[in-house]
Amino acid sequence: MADVFLFIRHGWKNIWKQKTIWLFSMLPILNQLFNTFRAERTTDFLPSFIFLMASFVFIILIYISFIGVPYLAYCFLIGKSATIQETLSAAEKFSGRVIGCSCLGIIAFSPVFLLALAVSTNNSTQFTIVSFFENDWGIRQSLDKAWHLFKSNFGALSILGLILVITFRAYSAMSITLTVLIQSGFDITSISNLNMFIPSTSLSKNLLFVLINGIGQTIFTPLSASIFISAYLKYSDVKLPFLMRVK
Repeated sequence: MADVFLFIRHGWKNIWKQKTIWLFSMLPILNQLFNTFRAERTTDFLPSFIFLMASFVFIILIYISFIGVPYLAYCFLIGKSATIQETLSAAEKFSGRVIGCSCLGIIAFSPVFLLALAVSTNNSTQFTIVSFFENDWGIRQSLDKAWHLFKSNFGALSILGLILVITFRAYSAMSITLTVLIQSGFDITSISNLNMFIPSTSLSKNLLFVLINGIGQTIFTPLSASIFISAYLKYSDVKLPFLMRVK
């Protein structure tokens, strides 16, 4: 448990010392805002074409964020500076391997019956991505190292993953409750029929919910990346300059 709290502490302190990482962590929120404001689908060619192109752009932005956030967190933790251009280049360079790794994870662990297995899959995937950055390895070598590190430190990493999942779910539930209370004039009875576990069923197009939940998501994404990359580097016996910065 000591390692768990150490990684959380390091991750929380380190994300506030970076600037560029926030730009990349906000990219998925743009897609959510787009879905909030876009009109209903139509059969007309031009609006359908514009919607299709916009959706394609947002998919690219989401993937840039998916790679860019951990890349920036990794660079910061090893004491290396990374510009926006370098991060975009990294997203382009590693995109094929990340997509391949993600597809393998879906095939290998679908359907997932246990939360612990889902958490372990997510942790192993994040470790694999860091192996791409660290060694410029292919998918097989990176998966081998990621799985070895995860098996060797299963207890701490599983607990860490569960803490993060529960924390984000709790924040989402709070976002749902706060949104409904504000829009109902703080009528307590308005929250009685809410679905706290699947907010998209009722609030995916609610601008206030998207903004409130998006704030938490923007913070949670780099925090999660920083925490797990801290664990990866420590368990890989890498000399970490960030240990000096957080004391």
